[in-house]
Parts: sequence; C-alpha cells; structure tokens
Amino acid sequence: MDLENSLRGMAENVTPSDAQRRAMKAQLQARISPNSLLSAVSKASPSLSFRESLKEKVFRAIRPELGQSLESLASGVDLAPSSLQTLKNVILSRLQPVQETPSIHLGFKWAAAFAMFVLIIRSMPLILLAPATQAELGVQLVPGGENVSVFTGGVWIDATEPQIIGNAVMVRTGNVGATLVLNDDGVLRLAPDTTVKLHDISDRPQFQSEGPTATLIRGKMWALGLLPPIVEGLVVETSYGTLSVNAGSVSIEDDGKGSVTVAVYDRGITLNNGKQTSFLVSGEKTVLKEDKTFSIQNMQTRVFSEPWVKSNLSQDAVHRSEIAKLQEDRRTEVAGILPTSFLYPAKRIAEEVDVLFTLTHDGRTEKRIQQANTRLSEAISLIKDGQGTEASAPLAEYKTSLVSLASDENDNLVKYLIKKQIADASTSLSTVDESPNASIQLLKDAVTQVGAAIPDADLKPRDIEGYVLVDRLTMINQILSEQEDASLAVIEYADISPYIEGLLADTDGAHPLLQKEARSLLVTTSELLKTASKTNTGEVFVAMASDVSQYLPPEPEQVLVSEEDLNRQVQEMMKRIFIFRQPISRYNQLLAEMRDLESNPNRGTLLRRLKSALPERLGEYVNTEVKKLGDELKGQE
Repeated sequence: MDLENSLRGMAENVTPSDAQRRAMKAQLQARISPNSLLSAVSKASPSLSFRESLKEKVFRAIRPELGQSLESLASGVDLAPSSLQTLKNVILSRLQPVQETPSIHLGFKWAAAFAMFVLIIRSMPLILLAPATQAELGVQLVPGGENVSVFTGGVWIDATEPQIIGNAVMVRTGNVGATLVLNDDGVLRLAPDTTVKLHDISDRPQFQSEGPTATLIRGKMWALGLLPPIVEGLVVETSYGTLSVNAGSVSIEDDGKGSVTVAVYDRGITLNNGKQTSFLVSGEKTVLKEDKTFSIQNMQTRVFSEPWVKSNLSQDAVHRSEIAKLQEDRRTEVAGILPTSFLYPAKRIAEEVDVLFTLTHDGRTEKRIQQANTRLSEAISLIKDGQGTEASAPLAEYKTSLVSLASDENDNLVKYLIKKQIADASTSLSTVDESPNASIQLLKDAVTQVGAAIPDADLKPRDIEGYVLVDRLTMINQILSEQEDASLAVIEYADISPYIEGLLADTDGAHPLLQKEARSLLVTTSELLKTASKTNTGEVFVAMASDVSQYLPPEPEQVLVSEEDLNRQVQEMMKRIFIFRQPISRYNQLLAEMRDLESNPNRGTLLRRLKSALPERLGEYVNTEVKKLGDELKGQE
C-alpha cells in the first residue's frame, strides 16, 4: 500500500519535462520495435468523412441520453491523434457487422400502394355513413307493483322490476296493473285482476305475423296502436271475437260471465267475431257474446271523463310523445351528414363506394333502398332544423329512386324491401310532429305517393290516400280547436276537398274503416266550425262549412213508438228488476237497465215513465239519470 501511495503521489506531483517525455517514448519504442506497426497504422488511417459517418452510426445504436453524454464528453476532451486512433480501433473491433436490407421490387411497391388505397376507399362508408338502426325498445313489461307475475317455464314468477320479454309469455296482475310496451308499435295496459297471453313479440312493420299479438283471457285491458292503416295492426283476441288496432285506443273487458265489451276512444278498430266484420270509431262500443251478432252503440260524452278512460288517454299522449322522440332520434342518426354540410359530397361518394364493393345483386338493391331511406331522413332533419326549402332535393330523390327501383325490378324480394321501407317510413312519420306543419305533411305525402306508384306491391293507392285524408282532417280539427284564426284550416281543407268525395265512395273508395274515421272527423270539423264561426267571418269560411255539411251522416229519423209499446218496455224492465228480492240486487239490475237505454232514441221518455213506476227509493236513482241526460242535451246545443 505504501508503494502504491508513493506511486500515486509521484504521478500527481512529478511533472516530467518535454525532453524527458521524448526520451521515455524513444526507449519504449526501441524495446517493442514498432516500426512495421506504425507504418501499417499510418497507411490505414480512415478519411474524415468515414470518421463522421462512423460516429453517427455509433450514436444511433446506443441510447439517446448516452449519445448526448458522449457527444458532450467528446466536445470537452481533446485526445492526442495516437490515443484517438487507438480508441477507434478498440470500438471497431467490438462492433458487429449489420446486413443491409435488400431493395424492394418496384412492382411490389405499386401493389402495396394500391392495396392501401383500396383499404382507405373501402373504409370511407364506415367513417362517413351512419350505421343502420333497428328498433331499440323491444317488448317490455312494466309492473305497477308487487302483485304482477309472468308464466314462463311452467311456473309463475313474480315480476317486481321492469324487464324485457324475449318469448311468448302469460302475464297476470293482482291488485295492481301492468304495462306491456310492444316495440314502438303500441302499448297494452292491464287493469288489476287481469290475465293476458302475449303471442307475437316481433316488430310488425317489418315482419308479417301469423297470429294474434295477444289474447285477453280475463279482466280488462287498454290497447293503444301506433301503426298506420297501410300495415298490419295489433291483433287482440278475446273469447268472442278478434279486433285489430292500428292507430286507435280501445278498452276491452271480459266480465267472465259470457260477454266482452269493446269501446273505442280514439281513431278506429276492425272487429270480427267469425260471423260479421264491423268497424268501430271513437265514441262507439259493442258487446260481444257467444254465437251472436253484435250491434254498435254510441257512447255518451261523459264516459270520456271516467277515471279508467281519462287516465289511459293521458298516458297515450305521453307515450306518443316518447315514441315520436325516439323515432326522431333514429331518423337524425340515419341522416348523418346533411346536404348543408361541406362533407356531404364525401358522404355521397362513400355511398357509391359502398354499393361498388357490395358483390351480390340483392345486396346492391338493398343498399340503394337504404340510401333512399337516408334521403328521407335528411329531409326530416332539415325540416326539423327549420330548413324546409333545403329538404326538397333529398325528398325528390327519395321518390324517384324508389319508384325507379320498383319499375326496373321484377323480383318479389325488391318489392318486399320497398314495401317494408314505406311501412317503416309511414310508422315513423305518423308521430313525427304533433303540431300542424305543412312541411311535415309534404313528407307524409311523399311516402304515400311512392307507395301508390309501385306496381304490384300489394299497396292500394286508395287506402294510402284515405290514410292521408284522415291525417289531414285530424290536423285541421287541431287547428280549429287551438287557434282563433281559422284561415289556415280553410287553406288545408281546400287542398284535400277535391279528393274527399272519391275517397268516401262506396264502390272504389278507401278502406271502410278509413271512410268511417273520415266521416267521424268531418262531424267533429262541422261542430268546430260552428264554434269558430263566432270569431271568423267571410265567404271562404262559409263555403268550407257548406262543403263539409254534404259529407255528414243524415240526421237520425225520429222513431215513433206507440203508448202501448212504451208501457210494455217499462213493464218488462220492472219485471227484470223485481225478480230479485235483495235491495242491492234490484239496484244493480236497475243500473244495467239504464245502461241499456243509452242508445235508445226514446231514452228520456222511458226513464221518466220508469221513475214513476218504481218505488221512491229506486226512483231517485232514475231521477239522477234523467238530470244527466238533460245536462248532456244542453251541452250538445
């Protein structure tokens, strides 16, 4: 250790002179005989460019941080030429040779570039086009409490939370009700102590069902339909008949004693009991019994104020708004980039690319139909944004493209796809806007015009036109009931008046249910015009009232009944009442008799005579009914 310390001290403190350094170097070189080695080194000295290139490769092969440190170290250290040469030799001896990458053939480069171009082009539809959307609601069961159960797998299972129905099931309610939401096609509301079997859970505008939607086994149910008449409606089966609901609201009650009461509170339904088919519209009801024909009765205005009816009509309005919002969101998603955007040309190119890379003929046709649906969605979105003038171009393209596809193709699949598109469009447009809007009506007209122009598509133009007529009359009545100025209603009516007579014709007119709905709406129009006449005057307004009056049903003829017949009817009612001994039973029978008189043209006379014939206690109940009748007659004046 002392020797080592001594040598370190000498190295730090002793500094030889230049002459001493040269002498020591000469002695060392003499001992190792370096003449040949020095000669070889001097001849193999690399050029300056080679040294710079080698330096860059070394820095790239090691970490950047280390490269920066070495670079700063190199700039701060000045080695002698011989030491630098020795360092380079050591580094070169430790480096491994790297094999160069062979050059790529020019043809391969072009093929790779073309493949990349195709990949980019093929990806354009995925980036610029909106994905196809489907119904997202499904069939949902929403229990109103804890006493609701579902029969599945052979057992009854309690349903306390909302759930999605995936298969045909049976639903039973206890002391609370329940709601079945059928996609965006309609709603079934079950009253307490009701059992319903659900058969069909498909989305009706897209698939044609082979049986009823649901069967009412017992109890009471409310059905709301949200489908236009040009597609198959919701079919409800009862013990004594089947009814079809498209865009109406109907109450169905099976009393468990051999009768089913069907009452319509909005639009209309088709009813069939195996022997006869009839059409009921708002304000009408009937009672179905086994192996019997049924008659249609008019309901009194006061029934619309009953809790069951009032509550369901209120819920119908909310549900329609929710479905309209859902369908509006779907249409906005389908529309995607609108014609007013600078990216719209790129979207149209992407559509053509999408068709180009679709290999099958049926696939290309389906893409074209989807694109037509996109044009309709674009028009709806533009109108919603207050750009009605910009919507004319996509709307015109929607009509021409579908009509062209239908006329050029003889394939039944193509016709089915076009019919399906029209059904979907009609369904979404039926609730697209609840306010009077001329632009929205143009959309509905465009859809129905396409349906009428398609040959052999199993769509009757008269029925489609009848659907438009009912829709426009509903809008006119809304204008008259909500606005003091009836000028807009006059303009709308003038637009449809040339077609009313033909659509209401007995032989080649619209569907009977649509005709009956239109006549019922015209009666409402006439009543609203009487109210509006107090604030609106003018020849045009008078002409509208006169034109509407020609389509109204004739006034019912006064039925002349002899005194003998009146007394006989009263005596028969008395016999049926007093066949019971208990007061409560007599009271119940009296209520039944008064309900049966609601459609009788001699109702007032019979009620007064019945009141006189009954004991005072029962007569008071009849007197209350007489007062109600008087109030109803005053309200109709």
